[in-house]
Amino acid sequence: MSAITVAREPLLALARDIISTDNTLTVGTGNPPPQHEFSLRGGLTRRDDASPPSALILPRLVIAAQNGFSLINKLPPEIIMIISEFVAGPKTRESTFELVKMTHVCQYWRVTLISFPRLWSSVFVENDHKEFVAACLERSGRVPLDVCLDMTFRGYKYRRKYQARIYPLLNNDHTERIRKLDIRLTLAEDPEEIADEAFGRALKELKLFSSSLPFLESLSFSVHPEFESDDDTYTDLRRYLFGWNASPPTRLRHLTLHGCYGGLIPSIKNLTSFELAGVEHFAPIELDQRTFLPFVSGNKSLVSLSLAHCSFPVPELPRVTPIKLSGLKTLRLSNIRKSPGFPSLIEIPALKALSSLHIFALPRENYDYYNADFRACARSDDGFQLSIDILEPYFDEPIEDRMTSNWLGITRNADPRPTFVRFERQDPDPERGWGIKVSPLPLLIHAEVLEISVFFADVWYSKLWHDLKKIGPQLTTLRLEVIEGMGPAVAKSVKRFFRARWMKGSPLTSLERMTFDDMSEEDEAKAIKLWEEFRASLDIDQYLATQ
Repeated sequence: MSAITVAREPLLALARDIISTDNTLTVGTGNPPPQHEFSLRGGLTRRDDASPPSALILPRLVIAAQNGFSLINKLPPEIIMIISEFVAGPKTRESTFELVKMTHVCQYWRVTLISFPRLWSSVFVENDHKEFVAACLERSGRVPLDVCLDMTFRGYKYRRKYQARIYPLLNNDHTERIRKLDIRLTLAEDPEEIADEAFGRALKELKLFSSSLPFLESLSFSVHPEFESDDDTYTDLRRYLFGWNASPPTRLRHLTLHGCYGGLIPSIKNLTSFELAGVEHFAPIELDQRTFLPFVSGNKSLVSLSLAHCSFPVPELPRVTPIKLSGLKTLRLSNIRKSPGFPSLIEIPALKALSSLHIFALPRENYDYYNADFRACARSDDGFQLSIDILEPYFDEPIEDRMTSNWLGITRNADPRPTFVRFERQDPDPERGWGIKVSPLPLLIHAEVLEISVFFADVWYSKLWHDLKKIGPQLTTLRLEVIEGMGPAVAKSVKRFFRARWMKGSPLTSLERMTFDDMSEEDEAKAIKLWEEFRASLDIDQYLATQ
């Protein structure tokens, strides 16, 4: 039994005064969902196990009648609201149905719950009947709405079914109250139609965005195709979604687009966060100067920018001043191809002003993919942090010095001074013999905690151990990832490093195992055993500061 106790709540103290003996409330519905029991005595307890068999066979009206004559009718509305928050939990589609079940406790509870519009402010449309959606909208009164549409589109000929589901939302009294809109559409392939064109026509007929949305603050639009397109085209939302030139949503601050793009979006201004992601098995979304630059110029107040599976072609318009996003705190670039055009569009602020920076698979100038994952994040209490993952490339091509030079070029004038640095190598293949000659020392020089895969240090950059000796006395902790098949040379390099630090007068305090969040229990056990054997062979305790 999982219990939630709120004995300190003044309202529950009032409930204890009203109910002097143990009283149990059973929420029963006809076609049984999970039953709940609530015991109000010294606190509130929720139990998800089944009610006694005798209660399960009672019709809904009988249970409601019993509750109607019980002491629960004396509960103040405020306590019923607290109970509803425990039962309905976070605002999800499932919690809405839990709230509906509570309206069948008795007439008093039904009137109480329905009379609080805030409880019904989250509206979910999936496979629900339009009357259910209409009832939720009616109960929400005039409060702002959070709306989530999650539907699978199976072709233009089925459009009436989708229109019927969201028809209640098209009332201006409701659309004007939408504060957050989350649309998730799955495109199922229909051999009789071109999926993208059929979806576009149906979306246009829904007319959800032809109305004014004056209170809209957050919009998320995701399109998930269940097929592979030959021409790799994306749904053009410019004509269907962003038809707000007459009355744009002036309060919109958060925009997320997955699997779709609208090209020019001139009516969207003053966003604080923008996230755009293409589909992995589709071609990347092209963001050139003629389409993306006007959008960014209208949203210089961006605090968070995330771009995934996109491409920046070679600049078409020379002598264009990059847009400066001086307030940018979070920057995420993932699977970006043809990156030379990116600096011509956006000026990256000083890294020390960023609170989070993640660059994954950034391509080189002459290749489609860039074999590196640079991540950086910072917390106000811990200072700047940086981790670098070296991933397998998509093609059999050598890793060149531009890999590190590109990153150092970004950080040259920023001086991020990362205090935590992590080097990680996935799926190593030592037979390829790839490596770099450019030292990453500028990224390590201020590190206090350093995490390194020994494969990275032994193969990818063989001079790393030599460079590590130059790090200042602030370095206190070294964490290593060891892999099977390592030769004794690795242990010798580690021991020499600790001995050199000790002789220099700046010994480290600890040597620890490098951990990974996504490891299975079996792999974790193997890694621990391998580490214990490696650690026992080092004999470096005399070189630690604790000694």
